[in-house]
Amino acid sequence: MTQHSIVKGDALQRISSAGFIVGAILIAVSGLLMPHANTPTSDLQQMLKPLGEHEFLTQLSSLLMAIGFWAVLLGATGVYRSINAGGSAWARLGFNFILMGTVLWTISLSGDVATASNVSNWLAAPADSKEAAWNAIAALSTSGRGLLALTWMINWLGLALLGMAMIQSDVYPRWLGWAALIMSIPVTTLGAIQVFAPRSITLTLIFSMLMMLTILWNLITGIWVTRRAW
Repeated sequence: MTQHSIVKGDALQRISSAGFIVGAILIAVSGLLMPHANTPTSDLQQMLKPLGEHEFLTQLSSLLMAIGFWAVLLGATGVYRSINAGGSAWARLGFNFILMGTVLWTISLSGDVATASNVSNWLAAPADSKEAAWNAIAALSTSGRGLLALTWMINWLGLALLGMAMIQSDVYPRWLGWAALIMSIPVTTLGAIQVFAPRSITLTLIFSMLMMLTILWNLITGIWVTRRAW
């Protein structure tokens, strides 16, 4: 029988549950708001053009996603603090990696805000200035691609470690930990592939599907903690 050590009324666990739920909702909404090209393409200009055409929407989406990941970090804090015996070392490592991943998400999403603004300026630039404007965008996009790959690896490695902590503890149901672990391995692998592989629509689509599963996991975890802490 699973022994639950989450005490009803615990302020941290209440914040944690709200963090998971609010984070899941905000990340899902931001994904729906983010402008995308109508057809899959590997052409960088065609890929980034919608971001500049819908500059405000892109920036709003990036802001909501950043806040969403901050909220999920609060959720992870509650998991880390609730596991004091079995799995505590895994929980500490997982939280630290998720913390680093959240920092990288913040930097990466701030780059998306800058990219949207630069693409908008490029689209509005006169013909003789377009090349210079595009070179700035290309440089920003190239550095951002490497940052995003590392963000995937670090953030989901942290989630995998947190899943290991849940599996070894007597606080959370083991199926929740196994779900986090199994879901995180392919994302971490995709991040490693993204470091060496050229920009790929296929990798992006696979990541999007795994992101939806992660959002669902955050939501389920938040509800599970809510039922015990509130």
